Amino acid sequence: KPPAESTPVMEPALRAAVEAVHASPLRAVLHVTGGGAQSVGWIAAVPGASRTLIDARVPYARESMADALGAGPPAQFVSASTARDMAVAAYRRGARLCGGDRHLVGLGCTCALASHPPKRGEHRCHVATFGARGFAEYVLTMEKGRRDRWEEDGLASALVVQALADAAAEAEADGDFDAHGTETHHQRIDASSIMAGRVVPPGDVFERTRTPLGDPLEYLIRGDGDVVEFDASSGVCTAVGVAPRPDSCVVLPGSFNPLHDGHRSMLKRALAMRPPGSVSVYELAVTNADKGTLRTAEVRRRVAQFVQGERAGGDGDDSGAFIDEAEASSHGARLWLTRAPLYSQKAALMPGATFVLGHDTAVRLLNPKYYGGDGEMRAALEAMRAAGCTFIVAGRVEQGAEGDGAGSFLTLRDVDVPTEFVGMFEDLGEWRMDVSSTALRAAKDARVAEDGNGGK
Repeated sequence: KPPAESTPVMEPALRAAVEAVHASPLRAVLHVTGGGAQSVGWIAAVPGASRTLIDARVPYARESMADALGAGPPAQFVSASTARDMAVAAYRRGARLCGGDRHLVGLGCTCALASHPPKRGEHRCHVATFGARGFAEYVLTMEKGRRDRWEEDGLASALVVQALADAAAEAEADGDFDAHGTETHHQRIDASSIMAGRVVPPGDVFERTRTPLGDPLEYLIRGDGDVVEFDASSGVCTAVGVAPRPDSCVVLPGSFNPLHDGHRSMLKRALAMRPPGSVSVYELAVTNADKGTLRTAEVRRRVAQFVQGERAGGDGDDSGAFIDEAEASSHGARLWLTRAPLYSQKAALMPGATFVLGHDTAVRLLNPKYYGGDGEMRAALEAMRAAGCTFIVAGRVEQGAEGDGAGSFLTLRDVDVPTEFVGMFEDLGEWRMDVSSTALRAAKDARVAEDGNGGK
């Protein structure tokens, strides 16, 4: 009987690190190329991988890399910028697959290792992670001739585990929130020992840097990204630079100045018209084609309205638009802040989404003058349809001429929808709530003026 072959055993330090990663709240998508692929096997082989690993990809060929990045092939395949781009692409894939999660990271790894014929340049590995907290970057330059290809790949793979362990430690230090919004903490991870003893100076050079994202609102307003997601009940930032799982979302765009019962009730009714598992989203564009970009303080004030327990209007707003107790909780709802004031931009950012809008907005959406002509309008609507977007239209009271008071209650039946696009629009049905942000602001201004005159 031939002797049994020995089973490879993972190094204890590596296994302990991977076990700790799996025990943390971290979730990850990996894009690894040119080396470091052993790490995928290590991560998947340790029990608990399903808690951490969403997806792993090895975009080795030029065409595969271009597809992974969602653009053309990079100017340089092995570089810090390419690792960052891979990390961002991996992060966006994770968010689109599983939704927003402040503990989600994308990891990119690209390497130039020993080969035949031998490389003229350095043997090096670039690893980057990206998530709601920002970037972490790693550069490892390996002494040529010290290791063979397999050994260099093993070192690069250890660096991938190091990056994941660092991200997991950061997630644990940041804590988590349970179903009641209470912050909890997991066991701390010691990630410092993974690369210790593996890097041999002075021939090997290892560098690690971190670039925090900073304030997510500032990130958005300065134009570093097109969208930021917050959990509407806790106010915690859960995604940056990507609209998570838009094809399962029912999105109510608005200025929310102030947020009121009509917004919540309309979105709740529209959500009930979509399949179970759909997610309700409030969308606030911080830019406007005519008015420019909102000030950070004003955006922050409007965001504060969505936190559970806050009344509409946020800090210092005495609009009187209190949220009904039955509708007070925003648990499960999401808030997307975007730089997409136009519906054509929203559709490109949120493919597959259902948008909820009032009759007046639907009329503007279908008015050629806002596009520069009928042909341009139809082309824009066709692009929205190609993106898989649909619209649910809520009725609104027609405002009569000055002094005449309110007019008729107008619905989708009163909107002139081009025949070829009728299938994109659906009526909200028997829903009506005659409240508007404009009226609430006017009432507030009147009270302020009255208080300023001493109530006279």
